[in-house]
Amino acid sequence: MLRILNELQRILKEYLTGENIYLLCMMQQDKYGKSSIDMVKLIMVLLLTVICGGGCAQEKKERAMSTTNRISYHAEKVRRFKDEPLYQLEVESLFSFSVLINGCPVYSNFDKIPGTARININPYILQSGQQQVTIELYPGYDDQGISKPFLEAGDKFTLKIEKTGWGKDGLLKEPEEIVYYKAVDEKEDLTKRTAYKTDISFTAIVPYQLAGWKNGQDLTQLDPQQLEEQVLGFYKEMIAVFETGDYDDLNARFLKADAEWYQSEYFSQDIISKFQTVKGRKGKSVATTFSNPKPNSLAFYALEDYIMKFYTEGRMVRLEPRKGVNRGESLLGYMDTDKNGMNRKTFVDMLLYIPKGETALQIVR
Repeated sequence: MLRILNELQRILKEYLTGENIYLLCMMQQDKYGKSSIDMVKLIMVLLLTVICGGGCAQEKKERAMSTTNRISYHAEKVRRFKDEPLYQLEVESLFSFSVLINGCPVYSNFDKIPGTARININPYILQSGQQQVTIELYPGYDDQGISKPFLEAGDKFTLKIEKTGWGKDGLLKEPEEIVYYKAVDEKEDLTKRTAYKTDISFTAIVPYQLAGWKNGQDLTQLDPQQLEEQVLGFYKEMIAVFETGDYDDLNARFLKADAEWYQSEYFSQDIISKFQTVKGRKGKSVATTFSNPKPNSLAFYALEDYIMKFYTEGRMVRLEPRKGVNRGESLLGYMDTDKNGMNRKTFVDMLLYIPKGETALQIVR
């Protein structure tokens, strides 16, 4: 695994200025030996060539920042340390599932094709100390693609958290296992459950401190209809900003969220410059089938049949599909065809909050 991650890091450096920036691309064959292409899933966390971003509450001054000023702003904000630990989450599952770190949605999969994912979780670790991991398990699918009524026994879900970091040679250090969870070890009979939720914890030591969502209001105490209208309007503006193609405006809307992301992963000015100049935002992309339509054609998900989902004890909110294989994902996203002719579903990273003493939504993650 370490060799694969280091190779991905090499590829990232090589192609970071290209049309697509792939942060992570992992492919898993069905763990029980099935070789059918239907059992292979590409999980890609990437910066897309086209993306939307929004921040109705961001200051006009921030929106007007040039690319050069943003790069300088972020580079000055990031503090470097002698020891820069990086915590990573790895999940393998035949169940549908969601994983949260400290109440933040980190990764979900309700697709009919099982897979694996490995992602950095430092942005969800605000400071050193005990961190909470919430695991939500739901039934997977049968061979006909129909959702099963109950969870199953056996080795169907595993989760690992490892501690690593970048060495002086520019490669990831040998990871240290911090958490290892297997659903098969649960004492409860999962075969009688339609869902299962459990919390585990681990201790993280990081040299930084992030404000994150700690100063956010409890949004569940606000008028639900007014809040929904505000959130929905925010999403509509996001799509409109995307359609203008003004990436200075886009990145300025994510200014505060990006500052904490960059700090948590100790980005150098070179990496910051590449993230701030590419025409895209990070998100999750899943590509599984070939398509006939013209490459790069896309259609945004309709802002309908959604739920308004709260996180971190009501301090953060986002819209998510109410049901189906996209459940648990951000509703900010689209269907398109990539340059290789593959159908692709994209879900854009964005969580909203309202700081105490203010009234407008802002992007916090």
